[in-house]
Amino acid sequence: MTKKERLEQDIRLSEIYCGILHGSMRFEEGEPVPFFYHFGCPEFAVLRKRYGLEEIAGRGGDFSMALRLCRWLAPNLLHEGDFSLTGGHGVPHNALALLDYAFGRKDRGLNCVCKAKILTECCLALGIHARRVGLYPNSPYDIDNHVVTEIFDAQTKTWCMLDPTTGGYFTDGSKPLSCLGMRAALAERRGSAVLPHQRAKDLSALMQKNAEWNVYYAKNSFYFTVETVSGFGTANARDAYFVPLGFDCRARSAKNNEFLLAKAKEWGWDRAAIERIELWREEADDRAPLIGSLAMWNPPQH
Repeated sequence: MTKKERLEQDIRLSEIYCGILHGSMRFEEGEPVPFFYHFGCPEFAVLRKRYGLEEIAGRGGDFSMALRLCRWLAPNLLHEGDFSLTGGHGVPHNALALLDYAFGRKDRGLNCVCKAKILTECCLALGIHARRVGLYPNSPYDIDNHVVTEIFDAQTKTWCMLDPTTGGYFTDGSKPLSCLGMRAALAERRGSAVLPHQRAKDLSALMQKNAEWNVYYAKNSFYFTVETVSGFGTANARDAYFVPLGFDCRARSAKNNEFLLAKAKEWGWDRAAIERIELWREEADDRAPLIGSLAMWNPPQH
């Protein structure tokens, strides 16, 4: 496929995925969801010193500091999309263990879930409110999704999405956007990812240059999960769901896990991976999802 043909394909896909978002701009009004951010974890002092976070982040506003961390991590973490289903079971799910396992290694990779965990904890270690956000497609037959980090910029009083997989963020041409803001911009087919070594000056040029990533974000922005407790590790971890009005995220997850399990057997995945998927199915059946609202993007309270 030529570059021109790929761009034409991305434009067509953008029309489809952004159109789906445009038709789903009313959202469920769930219960009030408290979010907690733990800055005083003793492990954060070790994380700051071992990886020189203060020097890497430098000075400036929260977004500028977090973006430097994001762009330091992205090229130093090999991508391995199926990490959680293959070799990831023995690695504790915290920034120290994940960085010690994979940082700068050419033979060990991490998936986006782990990369977002690392960036979130690095930001928390520097006193920046941060949390993981899962980006999900509408189709239950799509076994791909994405996970990013949102940080709260105290200077602008807004949430901003950062993607440690690409080292980028999303803009409407004037400012960085949250995941919610990105979704709204994509629904109107405006805005673009901004990748390393790019500037958000000419939005139309960026939209073409980063068309593939913009389509990817559009596909995966139908509904979100937002981590309710951010700290070192995953103690008391639970996600709140942000979903379009009338969308049954529990039924979608059940069908998606069923489809993934069938594909895993078809592709000959090992027993450990299949058991992991079966565990996801059981966990999904155990309790109803916590449904949040637009208030999830209010300034942090805890």
